[in-house]
Amino acid sequence: MNTQRGFVAAFKDYWFRAGDFRGSSRRGQYWWIVLMNVLALVAGIGIMVATILAVGVKNEIRPGMPLALFGGTVGVILVVLFTWYLYQGLPQLTVTIRRYRDAGVSPWALLVTRLAPAVIMFIAPSQGLAQLLSGLLLLADLVITLLPTRHPVPLWATRPNEDSQHVGIRGAFVDFFRRGGVFSGRSSRSQYWSIVLLSIILGIATTLALAPTLLFSFISGSSSASGSSSAGMASNLLFRVLRFYGILLSATSILNLPQLTITVRRFRDAGVSPWWYGALWAMQSVVALVVALNEKLAFAWIVYFILFIVEIIILALPTKHKKYV
Repeated sequence: MNTQRGFVAAFKDYWFRAGDFRGSSRRGQYWWIVLMNVLALVAGIGIMVATILAVGVKNEIRPGMPLALFGGTVGVILVVLFTWYLYQGLPQLTVTIRRYRDAGVSPWALLVTRLAPAVIMFIAPSQGLAQLLSGLLLLADLVITLLPTRHPVPLWATRPNEDSQHVGIRGAFVDFFRRGGVFSGRSSRSQYWSIVLLSIILGIATTLALAPTLLFSFISGSSSASGSSSAGMASNLLFRVLRFYGILLSATSILNLPQLTITVRRFRDAGVSPWWYGALWAMQSVVALVVALNEKLAFAWIVYFILFIVEIIILALPTKHKKYV
């Protein structure tokens, strides 16, 4: 049983136990991760501010400068930070669940301390009572994560590392999250493509369910801003859209790390080194950057499409290894 402490141990525990909903995590395992993310955010903001100031000192502010700036150094930093946080949905959820359990509080309390404030602020972001209630619930969440451990010996779930196997949608769904942080092992075609099918179904269902809410938000925003200027109305609607998609991205970030690990395992199960997935991803990123800089480059679109087809073919290959070696 691993009983190491400190940042390195907490960092490894954070990622490798991303699918562990059952164990417990000490205060250190939780707050080292909080400190890591805060420092990463502060460093990223500091670099962006320094870059903006440097550009502002050397050049006069002109209309095209923000676009050029955010397409350069600052843009790269934003993409790196965005990607860094985008893959932490599942490990952040599970480490919080384990911290609650370790503090002697039922993880179901997260529905009140985390989910309820998000819902309240989405419905009534400008209401003082809503802000006060959300603040109190978030304060309760802070207090719980600071409580001392109730388990002198931490509870650890068994790290799953099963063989590739044929499963249905339900089995694939459970395996998808349970092995969310496991890069070793293999995943069969049914384990991978069942998740793809389920993602498509959930995506369509989510769009149909949220479309009326978004439409109502637009209508209410338009009616409330009817007496305001067109610029104020546009700004209000833009804020609502960004808030909506921000919540949506936060929710879908739970899927990103499991999607990465199951793809790595599917490559290995198909008899292809997972490093080829990294190579394909890198080449697709470079081609996407070229396309973004010049959409008229038909050759870049063709290359991107070919790389995509190669990846699909590999993911569709049958299992080459029945057992681990």
